[in-house]
This record gives sequence, structure tokens and C-alpha cells, in this order.
Amino acid sequence: MGEYSDNTLEVSWTAIEHNLNFFKSKLAPSTKVMLMVKAAAYGHYTSIICKKIEAKKMADFLGVASIAEGIELRVEGIELPVMVQNVNPKHWDVMIEYCLEPVIHSFEILHSFLGFLKSKESLANGQYPIHIKLNTGMNRLGFNQTDVDELVNRLVNQSSIRVSSIMSHLSSSGNFSAEEFTLRQIREFESMNVKLKSSLGINPISHILNTDGINNFLKYQMDMVRLGIGLYGASEANDLKNELQPVARLTSKVVAIRRVLKGESISYNRSGFVSQDSNIAILSLGYADGLPRRLGNGNWQVEINGQLYPTIGNICMDLCMLNLEQDEVSVGEEVIVFGGKKTIFDFANAQDTITYEALTNIGNRMKRKLI
Repeated sequence: MGEYSDNTLEVSWTAIEHNLNFFKSKLAPSTKVMLMVKAAAYGHYTSIICKKIEAKKMADFLGVASIAEGIELRVEGIELPVMVQNVNPKHWDVMIEYCLEPVIHSFEILHSFLGFLKSKESLANGQYPIHIKLNTGMNRLGFNQTDVDELVNRLVNQSSIRVSSIMSHLSSSGNFSAEEFTLRQIREFESMNVKLKSSLGINPISHILNTDGINNFLKYQMDMVRLGIGLYGASEANDLKNELQPVARLTSKVVAIRRVLKGESISYNRSGFVSQDSNIAILSLGYADGLPRRLGNGNWQVEINGQLYPTIGNICMDLCMLNLEQDEVSVGEEVIVFGGKKTIFDFANAQDTITYEALTNIGNRMKRKLI
């Protein structure tokens, strides 16, 4: 239903291509690329981006967080291998129906999946692809160093599965003060990875680098890298900000103008007041669309005709107000929320958060348009 909205998240294909080519230029020709497109491609436009990426053969794998996200890609006709990070054993049948590849991060998940495959005669010798996740210090998901021997025992001679890749996740690859910790993670991964491969006699894809990892620890690119926030040009790394192009531009429209007299209040709880007779512009954009309440009362400025105007009063669920003072704009005028004079980095900083959260908080009823 987003096509009927006054609010649009414009997504630049030119910027996506630029960002992806920038990272690819740093990699060896043989290094594969997995693009992380979870959370609606970090709040952008999952299906249309992935369709173009597949058509242009710009990636080897896609990574999502949930089975539902993977199904969305398949329904749209996307055929690239899709790795699912957080699988739900209740839905093994659906996952296989849509040819999605699970990340196996615990013995419980492994036991459940092997049991499911064994119960399906057609899958018993199917060599279904899986991805093994190792914990090297993130301490979130994954097998520990002490689990490797038992993991080998569980995997050896299993005909129903094929280890497509072995992976781990860096916790601090963008933090130079934690460089030794990151290198320790990489060394631990290499040790565990070698033991798994040699013990099982396999040679799957190895990958540990994320966007900041590619930027700062390129020599450890291994067989594949996972590109996330960098694809969307919203990495917080200062050097990458100079190289990448932000992909998103959020616009809205003025839906009404109101003249408010000096001393009158605006919005819920009389949260905003004008110190002089003023023109107030109303946008059909609120916190349900990804403009959080904390950006009300002058804590954010939007752009109209090249001029910045502050919010006034509390931001509502579906609406927000701008103080134009004596300036005049027309109903229907375009408003740039970020992607003009104010960047996605400014937008995130004003919320005291990171670009990841600011982008993924943009609501589902927002119209998304690839340009």
C-alpha cells in the first residue's frame, strides 16, 4: 500500500553499484561476495535491489535473518543462494520448500535439522547445504572452540547435508582500539576452521569479514566476505564516508499550512509554542513512519526549497509540524527529511543512534522507489 503514501524512500541504484564496485575493487578476483539484505535490505527495498543484483551477476550469496525474509526473495523469483541466519526448527519444511540454506549454530539446531532430513526419505541423501557458525568472541551465536571435536563427530559421514560454508562474526572490526581482539578472533576462527576441514575432509567456503572487516582487515578476506551497511553507503567509518555514496533519500510532502498566533500551542500536551505569529507546515510523516518523537520540538530540521525548517511540538504517530515562521510554502511542496542538506548520518546522530537503526526503523507503509 506504500504506493499511495506522501512519503518516499528513494533508493539510488547508481549509488548501490558504486558502493559494491568500490568494495569489489579491493577484493581478489576469486573472492565471493555475500550481500546482507536482511531487515528489508537495511530498511531500503529488498526485492527490486536483489533482482537487479542477480540479473547483473553482482553477488554470489544473499544473507537474511529469517525464513520469512528468504521466502520473500523466492516469491519475487530470486534464485541466488540465500543463507538464513536465525532458523526456526518448526519451519524446516517451509525452508526446504523455498531452497533456503540454514546457519547451524548449536547442537540443538543441528540435531533437529538432521532428524528432519532423516524423516524425509527424499532428503536422506540429498546433501542439503548448511552454514556452520563458530563463536570466536561475539558470544552471541555459534559453536565454541571446545565444541569442535563433538561437532566433527556429529557431522562426519552425514550424507543428508553438505557444509557449504564455515563462518564467524567479528564484533569490533571498526574499532581500532580493539584491533588485537579482532586479530585474536580471526586466529581462533582460522584454527577452528582448519580443524573442521581437515577432520571432515571437506573444503567449504570460509568467511568472517563484514563491511568494516573488508575495510580494515582485507588480508583475511578468505573465500568470501559479507557486505552489509557498506552496500547502502551508510558505514560510520570516517574513511568510508568519503568513498561511499549514501543510497537513501527520504522525502515527504506538505499536506497543510496553518497560521498560528503568538503564544498559541502546537501538538499533544501543548508541547510547542510560537513566540510570534507563524506559519506552520504539516507533514503526513510521524513516528510510525520512522521519524521518532525525540526529533520533535526543534530536534530535527527538514529541507524545503533549499531552506531548513525545525520541527515544532511533539511528533505524532502520523503527522509532524514545522515552524516556517514568516516563510511561505505551498501545499504539496516536496520536503527532504534526509539525503539533502541533512544526511543519513545527521539523522542517526540526532537520534543518538547508528545508521543501521535509523534506516531499519523506517516504517513499512513508506513508499520505496528505486531511481
